[in-house]
Amino acid sequence: MFLNASKNADGKTTLLAKELFGDLPYKQVNLAEYEIPQVGKGTGDYEYIWNPIKTADIPLISTPIYWSDMSGYLKTFIDHLSVSEELKDADLYVIAQGSATDQNAALTTIYNTLNHVASRFGMNFVGIASMEDEVSQLNEVLHHKMN
Repeated sequence: MFLNASKNADGKTTLLAKELFGDLPYKQVNLAEYEIPQVGKGTGDYEYIWNPIKTADIPLISTPIYWSDMSGYLKTFIDHLSVSEELKDADLYVIAQGSATDQNAALTTIYNTLNHVASRFGMNFVGIASMEDEVSQLNEVLHHKMN
């Protein structure tokens, strides 16, 4: 399951996700195609997106880096989460991609947030990648786990 938090359905984050999954089949959900309002203003399409994620064996979250953090699409989605056992023991993979030369602060922030989410849901945070060589490393981990 690939949760794409970019405004672009076929942008750089999607290309990196395709590289990560390789020949494994997956479903792509583009957050930009749905309406998820800010918390307190209803749930919008949240449940429609959450339902396939909560049954995923391999969730991948991919976000562009905007202003040294994850996209607003992803942050709003996370704000709607309620801790449950539905993703317990699932392996979480993350791609965070930006165009600035130094993304270390942004990657740390995104890592901390999504590692916390993984911890609260009992998931295994496998890793975060921002460049092709890091995605290749996660691909190797994924395929090793599959065999």
